[in-house]
Amino acid sequence: MPRDAVNVLVTCGGGPGILAQVQSLAGSARYRARVVLADVNPASGNMFLPEVDARYQIPACDTDAFIPALLRLIDREKIDYLYSGLDEEMPVIARHRAALAEHGCRVLLPPAAALDRALDKRATQEALAGKVTMPRTFYLDAGFDADAIYEALDGAVLFKVNASRGGRHIYIPEDRDEYDFVARRVRRLMREQDLAFMAQAFVTGDEYNVTALHDLAGRQIYAVSRRKFERRKIKSTTTAAVIHHRADVIDQAVTALRALDLARGFSNVEMIVSDRDDKPYFIEVNGGRTAAQDMNLVASGINLTDLMIDILRGEPVAERPHPKDGIATLKIRRDVIVDYADIAAMPVP
Repeated sequence: MPRDAVNVLVTCGGGPGILAQVQSLAGSARYRARVVLADVNPASGNMFLPEVDARYQIPACDTDAFIPALLRLIDREKIDYLYSGLDEEMPVIARHRAALAEHGCRVLLPPAAALDRALDKRATQEALAGKVTMPRTFYLDAGFDADAIYEALDGAVLFKVNASRGGRHIYIPEDRDEYDFVARRVRRLMREQDLAFMAQAFVTGDEYNVTALHDLAGRQIYAVSRRKFERRKIKSTTTAAVIHHRADVIDQAVTALRALDLARGFSNVEMIVSDRDDKPYFIEVNGGRTAAQDMNLVASGINLTDLMIDILRGEPVAERPHPKDGIATLKIRRDVIVDYADIAAMPVP
């Protein structure tokens, strides 16, 4: 049976989370995809994967040049579908989805307002209050009482900035002396960089990531739980995770997605199962995209991009059962060697 030809653009093409999309497109039995990657950084290693047909440098998403450049690229490469793997980029794209559609390109994203809220940890927690279990949290102002917070949380405290990603500005002090040092540092960052922070109860236990896909009507296609088995306290990029079905973790994660209006397209939710009470606690959400560990979904037979294209085409898409336990993702860093002339020759849309 001949495969349909499609042109697919993946932005944030150099990021670690797009490998599963590239693998899915290359392994599709339904679609013969021309794969185009675009990134702000032209030297990103993924840009030179053998499965990639074209590579572009694009402006940053917080500039006025971003959408015009994206539209030129869509026209030039006759792009049918766009997948973005960058949290800050997705709300911008979602706000311009009608303009993209006028140029023949479709995207599978939640509403822009929901994606904006997902970038703000405080706004996310306030929207989820009373709906899911979360660690006790204090939102900090310039005069926060460090002694009172330490006492209230029995010394098990995690400081994190309200709006960030990738493990930036997360601090877990080991003892009271380090706590006092971190509290002073947080005050300085709030004053000098105008950052907003929260202090949370530091929940210890097994960390889980729930990766989910919903269609345009909000119907669940899959929701898969994965347990992280590395032991770093701050896992900005998960390097070791195994598919491990846990129903209560999935239920809490999907409840959060629906409450946040993120049950449309891809999303993933970070959870911790406390070793004190064995309950899952919501930590944070990445709305609109897959997880960087989704290669184990691809290995289990779930083709991410086939499902995305089918949904956007209005094809019937059946719910996928949870994959069997035991398929693990191990991320190993490696150098990518290219000729600099290839980097210099990259077209700018």
